Amino acid sequence: MNKKYEEECKTCEIDCNTKSELCSFCLAQKIIKGKWKMLIFWHLQKGNVRFNELNRLIPTTPTTLSRQLKELENDDVIERKVYNEIPPKVEYSLSPIGKEFTTVMESMKQWGNSYIHNLNIKN
Repeated sequence: MNKKYEEECKTCEIDCNTKSELCSFCLAQKIIKGKWKMLIFWHLQKGNVRFNELNRLIPTTPTTLSRQLKELENDDVIERKVYNEIPPKVEYSLSPIGKEFTTVMESMKQWGNSYIHNLNIKN
């Protein structure tokens, strides 16, 4: 486990029984929280993407995109490859554990579609 999260789990004030059941959810939430991270995952599940392409696809500032990519890289869910050329070329891709998240995204998509369907029935 990432040292940052390991230390946080040690200081968590939730009772031990509940903590053992919730810890994996809390950790997952901490990794994917961020306004653009789900969209980053969505684009990267299609394959390698260069920074400038992500910047065109995601409506945020380069600084925010760079920060969220760095956080995902630090959490080992994406990989960053720098090519030694001019101009600099950087590509991002999902790491092996990041690729596992695509099944979570598919489940979220199905749930989201079901939720939308239920909202349309009520309205």
